Amino acid sequence: MPSTPEAVAEPPLLEARGVTKSFRIPRSESGSTRLRALAGVDLTVRRGETLGLVGESGCGKSTLARVLLMLERPDGGTVRFGGVDPFTLRGRPLLAWRRRVQMVFQDPFASLNPRLTAGELIGEPWLSHRDLVPRAKRAARLRELLEMVGLRAGDADRYPQEFSGGQRQRIGIARALALNPELIVCDEPVSALDLSVQAQVLNVLTDLQAELGVAYVFISHDLSVVRHVSDRMAVMYLGRVVESGAAEEVFTAPRHPYTASLLSAVPRLEPAAEGRPRERIVLEGEVPSPADPPSGCGFRTRCWKATDVCAEALPANDLWSDPPASDGRQHEAACHHPLDPAEAH
Repeated sequence: MPSTPEAVAEPPLLEARGVTKSFRIPRSESGSTRLRALAGVDLTVRRGETLGLVGESGCGKSTLARVLLMLERPDGGTVRFGGVDPFTLRGRPLLAWRRRVQMVFQDPFASLNPRLTAGELIGEPWLSHRDLVPRAKRAARLRELLEMVGLRAGDADRYPQEFSGGQRQRIGIARALALNPELIVCDEPVSALDLSVQAQVLNVLTDLQAELGVAYVFISHDLSVVRHVSDRMAVMYLGRVVESGAAEEVFTAPRHPYTASLLSAVPRLEPAAEGRPRERIVLEGEVPSPADPPSGCGFRTRCWKATDVCAEALPANDLWSDPPASDGRQHEAACHHPLDPAEAH
């Protein structure tokens, strides 16, 4: 999903800086503790591009998605959409902002109300945003949305339980498109689907982006899917973005040891397909608890390159461009001992 030169020249559609979020959880009868879900996240999404967001379960991906959708308020940092902080909006300006950001959920079986038809589900957002589509034109717009996602106009009268998993996810995508958003957050949108159906849904998302210019934040555990759909990629670990850059550059020349370990686990039919052998990196130890994170670099307790400085100081993002990114943005990694290309391979 390549981004356009015009999109590169514009200011970011979405920009998050230093976003933090923690939750209070019971620890014992005597009190509670704070679980740090986000620990200073920096993120940028430009118009019409796809940012792939990856990381282990519990790293903060879904919490970040909820913050970007204003379903959670961050404890600190800033989120700006089109240069505006949405958390400062109230009333009509807030309602107008909510049109601009929508979500496709992970489970197409749980995210659709079984009491409503497909047409009612897709058109439900218009009940809150009454001025967006005049009542007389809603039937035509509904047919258009169904056809956009590869369904038939007659499917509007069917209930979710009458559709397959892939068809249900298409309904979810059509519902997200009903408000003409500029950004769609896709939280594991194909993980509950069979492989052949995954490809169909991904093709729908790709075609819609080419047609409508919508941007995606695409959250997934499947690195092969992320590589296929993403312009840029951000890798999260223990509430932080530890590496980000152009997707192909991160895949071929990872700088952070954690990214390299993730990529080493991706199955390949032809191990020498990229012209070099690949060694599986097996991490030792458990992922630290977000309620009791280690000092310094959060990855140091599992990293084979860790030294004393990793425990003493939080690493800053260092910048590379190997080769220079086509969109002018840098390849960043937060590591005291980043990998060189030979190590990464």
